[in-house]
Amino acid sequence: MHHAIMNILEPVLERPLIYNSYACRKGKGTHAAVLYAFNQCKSKPYFVKLDIRKYFDSIDHGTLKIQLRRLIKDSRVITLLDGIIDSYETSPGKGIPIGNLTSQFFANMHLADLDHYILEQLHPSSYCRYMDDFVLWTSSQEQSKEMLIKVIDYAGKNLYLELKPPVFGDSVSGLPFLGFLIKKNGIYLLQKSKRRVTERMSEITASLNNGLITEAKAAERARSVFAAIAIARTNRFRKKLCEKGERSLATTV
Repeated sequence: MHHAIMNILEPVLERPLIYNSYACRKGKGTHAAVLYAFNQCKSKPYFVKLDIRKYFDSIDHGTLKIQLRRLIKDSRVITLLDGIIDSYETSPGKGIPIGNLTSQFFANMHLADLDHYILEQLHPSSYCRYMDDFVLWTSSQEQSKEMLIKVIDYAGKNLYLELKPPVFGDSVSGLPFLGFLIKKNGIYLLQKSKRRVTERMSEITASLNNGLITEAKAAERARSVFAAIAIARTNRFRKKLCEKGERSLATTV
């Protein structure tokens, strides 16, 4: 049902999205967001990275319904969407389930108002968002702090959302974003991402050694893991994986 709905509504929910919103959109995705951030870090000196606290659990049903009614005028569709929204809550009138396809699109569209506020009212040097992870590039740390106060105020008053502690930084030291450390001279994996990849490769190797999957399936899964990090400088990391016994998998990608 969720897929059937989104087959029709996807272009409708796309309308309020800014160009540099990268989640759940055709032709976008994680790598596109990281590459955009990398290009901005080459020329923009400072940034503030923000994230919504328990985003999916905190989405206000009433606010989401108002946003949908701006885009959709068919009462039958609205009744259907209201039923989906009301079928789940983490607290009274709050929350949407992460696993539903409709939730992904609802959540992405829900922050479009914040996107437009930041771009049209605050005017950062650059800006991008991947779901509830977003970055504002600025000309100074002072400007970053000033914009942060306004973003917190807008998100709280208009969307009833709370932000996690911000990450201030300069492009030389690097921007932690979507599992990568983005610097002016290159894209690297964060340590937590390296741990996840190592654990995943160990799981694949164990499944192969225990006869739970074929070599072809193991190679397919390994290629998927390495494709996700291919955008970063990972040659040394892959060599270390080979030294730990994952040679046959690492050499398939």
